[in-house]
Amino acid sequence: MKKTLLALSLLAPLSMAQSALADGEDAEEKAWGPLSITATVTSDYRFRGQSQKSRDAALQGSIDFQSETGFFAGVWASGVDFSDTGDTSTFMEVDFYAGYNFTLGEGTEGGIKATYYHYADGPSVIGYDYWEVQASLSHDFGPASLSAEVNYSPEYFFETGEALAVAGGVDVPLSDKFTLSGHVGHQSIDNNGAFGTPDWVYWDLGVSAELGRFTLDVRYVDTNLSYTECFTGTNLCEGGVVGTISLTLP
Repeated sequence: MKKTLLALSLLAPLSMAQSALADGEDAEEKAWGPLSITATVTSDYRFRGQSQKSRDAALQGSIDFQSETGFFAGVWASGVDFSDTGDTSTFMEVDFYAGYNFTLGEGTEGGIKATYYHYADGPSVIGYDYWEVQASLSHDFGPASLSAEVNYSPEYFFETGEALAVAGGVDVPLSDKFTLSGHVGHQSIDNNGAFGTPDWVYWDLGVSAELGRFTLDVRYVDTNLSYTECFTGTNLCEGGVVGTISLTLP
């Protein structure tokens, strides 16, 4: 099993510098307004349990707009590598999304979101690009938060027909900085033969830490697909530890 260790030594001075930078950070947040930028390094880009980077590291980034009314929009990009499934020409995914978050009651939040997944260098004969809509719901019980989401696409990746992903999650705060979380979901696709796998279950369990503008996350990610079920013989669906570090500005 391939494992990638992230370099974390740059985090040591964060806590010492935070109090001195507090006033400057407040001013910077006002200057940025509703915009934010996030840069990420991850040891493997996983989407619903399956590796999108041939189990290698990926650089990712996003620009987000969040209004006080609950409306949000953004663009997110990541390197991809589908060479293990026979595609040696696609190296970039760019997602465009927009939605609305709202409060349903004390501790209960809901949201709707539309995402367009775009692969600029994907094959032209059969398109990779597709739309997906999401409805989500969460409730904070204090000791833990529970969440659920439903994702629907009328024409999924690789033009494989209707697709539905249903997932749930739990977040347990361990302290003011550390959170234990886990998720489990099920992805169904109309044309499994064209996609390359049967419908599958995906899950993850890990710990994240917020240290100033940095977020660290380490988790185990897996699916229930065997080697032979995963695109006729690849390890892209096998379990593994994924480490991620993100920096968000402001």
